[in-house]
Amino acid sequence: MCSRHDAVQVMVDRLNAGEHIATVNLSKSLIGKTGIAAVVKPLKENSHVRHVDLASNGLNEPGATEIAQVLALSNGLKSLCLDDNSIKAAGAESISKALEVNSQLHTLHLSCNRIDDMGCRRLAHALRVNKTVHTLYLDRNNAADDFGQEMGTTIKMNNTLRVLDLADNDVKAAGAMALAKALASNSTITTLNLSRNSIGNEGATEMGRMLLKNKSVKHLRMSWNTISDPGAHELAGVLPSNQVLELLDMADNRISSMGATEVARALLVNSTLTALYLSGNGIAGPGAHEVAVALQKNSTLQELYLAWNCIVEHGAKALADALCVNGTLTALDISANGIGKEGASHVARALARNSALRRLYLHGNVLKEEGPRHIAKALQSNTTLELLDLDGNEIGPNNIKGIAEAIRSNCSLQTLKLARNKVNDVGAWELAEALKVNRTLTVLDLTRNVVEEAGATELTDAICINNTLRELHLSYNRIKEPGAVALARALAINTTLHTLKIADNEINEAAAFMLADALEENNTVHTLELLGNNVTKKVEDKLDKIMRDTMAYVRVPGEFQEALCMGLHPRLGGASNCWIRILHESLVMMVIECSTVAVTRKFDF
Repeated sequence: MCSRHDAVQVMVDRLNAGEHIATVNLSKSLIGKTGIAAVVKPLKENSHVRHVDLASNGLNEPGATEIAQVLALSNGLKSLCLDDNSIKAAGAESISKALEVNSQLHTLHLSCNRIDDMGCRRLAHALRVNKTVHTLYLDRNNAADDFGQEMGTTIKMNNTLRVLDLADNDVKAAGAMALAKALASNSTITTLNLSRNSIGNEGATEMGRMLLKNKSVKHLRMSWNTISDPGAHELAGVLPSNQVLELLDMADNRISSMGATEVARALLVNSTLTALYLSGNGIAGPGAHEVAVALQKNSTLQELYLAWNCIVEHGAKALADALCVNGTLTALDISANGIGKEGASHVARALARNSALRRLYLHGNVLKEEGPRHIAKALQSNTTLELLDLDGNEIGPNNIKGIAEAIRSNCSLQTLKLARNKVNDVGAWELAEALKVNRTLTVLDLTRNVVEEAGATELTDAICINNTLRELHLSYNRIKEPGAVALARALAINTTLHTLKIADNEINEAAAFMLADALEENNTVHTLELLGNNVTKKVEDKLDKIMRDTMAYVRVPGEFQEALCMGLHPRLGGASNCWIRILHESLVMMVIECSTVAVTRKFDF
């Protein structure tokens, strides 16, 4: 029997035994429409289950009908995920009927199910009766304008729904208009995702008018909707008066520097927006300059995404000037903008002065030699940056030395992304030497470089000493048996690494088997990617057995322990109206005392 089928049978047996299982995760388990009945039977009888994930199982319409029976009878199920099961309109009909009698479910995932407009309309109608579902994912289902109008009517009647994801459908201006008119008087929906539809400027205009009246929508996503400057103009026009919206996503549209200028001027007076997505438009240098001017005065925006906008050096300089005085922006993405070494020098200047930025994305900017040197120098004095993305910048082996020297002394950087930078064994050695003394870096990404045996060995020597690195990404390199054997030996010593990605290298069966042996002893690695190597059936069986029979134990960071104490339980200091009630007090205290949590292992091979 297939190992995935074995895992399903184990779960079924546990449910049949009446075991207290809150979460049943059987996604990607090859259950199929003929195997779902065996899962449904114990789900009907076990009253302890709260969350069920059956995504990507080929359930089709018959499977949805079976699951609908559970939904109709359950008094405890809180969330159900049926993503990517091709349940189509007939399956949606079954789920809709169950929703009309269910009074417990609050989260329903139905993404990518080929439900089509008719099935989506039926679900919308069911929500006029259902009073508990507050989160609904219907993205990638070919819903169209008729559904938009039906959902608009539902929104006027339903006072429970909070999150509605309609991304990647076929909603056009008419559907957007119906949704907008309904939302104008709605007071419960806080998140609406209309990305990857076709609402255009007309739909964007209606959404803008809605924001003038609506007092609840905090997150509005409209990327990939052919919105151009007129639509941006209408949306920018409401930002000065809207006091609720926190996130506005207009990425990957057709907004030029003119539209960006309108948005920037709105930022001068808006006091609630914290995240703005404008990546993949055409704002260019002039648009970036206007946004930068706004940043010098705006004191609420925290995240700004401007990738793929051709802002080049001049836009980078303007944004860097803004960072020198702005004290609230924590994330900036200016990837793939051709800023070059000159732009990098301006960004480095800002990093040396700014004390607020936490995440900086610079991938695909052709920084080459001098650019990384400027950034590296700034890292030596910067004490706040936590994530730096330098993927795809042609840094080369000679310039990695500067980056490595910087992370020797830097005490804030936690994630360093260096994929696709032609880093060879010499560069890997430089980084390995830095890891031996660095105590803050938790993620190092060297995917798609040219690291071979020597470099892999040096890195593994480092993780035998380093006790802070949590993730090491080495996929798509040239690691063969000696490098993999060194990694296996390191896993026998290291007790902090939890993610190892070494897919698509040149690892043979012997080395893969040694890795499996090491993982059998190691109890901290919970994620392994080994796809694209010479992994035989013998190794696969061993890895699968380890994955099913053992758990990984991950240390809980001190700051998260504190959060558990202060935020998740009212008797431990949390707010009395805190909605999170998943963790029982005894479990909270157990985590605090033990400092570790058990995690299911996920090995891809």
